[in-house]
Amino acid sequence: MLTVAQTKQTSIELKENYRISELTPEVICADLRINDRELNKVLEMVNPDPTTVWRVRDYMERKIKEQGKTPAPYSALITNIWYRYD
Repeated sequence: MLTVAQTKQTSIELKENYRISELTPEVICADLRINDRELNKVLEMVNPDPTTVWRVRDYMERKIKEQGKTPAPYSALITNIWYRYD
């Protein structure tokens, strides 16, 4: 569980990687099979599903690297040991 400060910082970091990725919400939602509401909850870190947070985080990081760019680092979302997904 993240503290209030960690939650705010995570939102900033997710939004920075969203910016770096240059991906549209439509592309992210289609690729991850989530809706706009779920994506917004993750980016704003307002009661998001933890598994979806990790899926979005890992997806954006992978897409950024595929573009030859460097993702912004995360201060709290460093290693996912609790939330598994396919």
